Amino acid sequence: MLLVDVLEDHLDEAEFRWLQWEKALGAPDFSLIEIARLEELLLAHLDGLVVGASTAAESVLRPAFESEDAFRISAAAFSLLALGEVDEVLLRLREAEPGARAAIRRALELSEAPGLGTRLLDLLKREDSALQAEMLEALAFRQEAPPEVLARFFTHDEQRARIAALRSAKPLPEDAARGLLPMLLDSPLPGIRAAAMETGVASGVRQAWETCRTAVRARDTDSPEAMVLLAMGSSEADISLLLALLDVEALRPHALWALGFSGRVSAMEACLGYLEVPCVAQLAGESFSAMTGLRLEEPYTLPPGERPESDFPPPELHEDLDAALVPKPEDDLPWPNVATVRSWWDKEKKRFVKGTRYLLGRPFNGSVLVEALETSPMRRRHVLARELALRSQGALMVRTRAFTHVQRAELATARAATARIRTQSFDSGLR
Repeated sequence: MLLVDVLEDHLDEAEFRWLQWEKALGAPDFSLIEIARLEELLLAHLDGLVVGASTAAESVLRPAFESEDAFRISAAAFSLLALGEVDEVLLRLREAEPGARAAIRRALELSEAPGLGTRLLDLLKREDSALQAEMLEALAFRQEAPPEVLARFFTHDEQRARIAALRSAKPLPEDAARGLLPMLLDSPLPGIRAAAMETGVASGVRQAWETCRTAVRARDTDSPEAMVLLAMGSSEADISLLLALLDVEALRPHALWALGFSGRVSAMEACLGYLEVPCVAQLAGESFSAMTGLRLEEPYTLPPGERPESDFPPPELHEDLDAALVPKPEDDLPWPNVATVRSWWDKEKKRFVKGTRYLLGRPFNGSVLVEALETSPMRRRHVLARELALRSQGALMVRTRAFTHVQRAELATARAATARIRTQSFDSGLR
């Protein structure tokens, strides 16, 4: 009984630490180093469950699948996989409800169980479209989906499967780029369009880039990802399309987020202008910091007692009360001190040249991109990793939601191959 109590404690802690870790992966105030500390605690409790072996499996892990907590299920599935119980986990996956199935899939993405990728490929053959989507997402995350398998899912009935296949296929096979991409770019589903734009750009197809520009010009509220794609890959001329979106209140947060990846002087000055608008001041400060390299900490931030009132309607007047009360990642961003930030800009702006793209306050190149991926706050790293994949045509990938030892290895590979990272705007060299 004492051993079972200890194992229950390990599972309780693993559930809590997994929740903390997943939340921190999208946080604006966590770095890769800080994530590693959280992860160390999570892995210690998962190891404790594996040490318990058969007692853990029978008394603690199997009952965990009756829980409604996704993180408890993920921890139990991951531990069973580490114990070699692959057959059992895959059976539970097939029989699980959608929420539990997604939790098991997350464990499958992260597991290093031998031969697991081959077993997941076998499950793709089953006539269950929802299961196929889960398996394709897991295989895409693990980078174990062969190109010929991905190609079969470009027109799959399940939207998630199509998106996973498209995002993993960089570049597209030539026949898919010619025959399927135009249809995918014209899809009524925003997720399909966004994935097709990104993969089309990585494949060197001009139509994908023009579709991106058209979506931004049309002020399409369903295409925030097009704004980010345009920001990271545009020349100076196209930035005006994003700056125009700042006039649309509903699009302003998306536009400020995207502009932070553009690195252009005009974007820096635009963000500076929104530091005094409470509802977007934190977003504007974040983007300004990412481009210029100014660290938003004292004296460039406001202490808690001096933060301005938001001009959002109070929760009781909000149309969606639940949404109004749910914390957003940007709520944890620092509040910029407008006076000190402007003073810094007045002194430093002469070193920022129009026509040059900046990241972390330095002219953009492959080395700076990899450094930003290593040092930037977690929530920005997901976009930077996408840019690395696009600029290397899929050759360099950093899985920003993987365990940190995996990310470190992928960063080392990218650091050694910075010469392969294209630095010009995406529209140059498109066919």
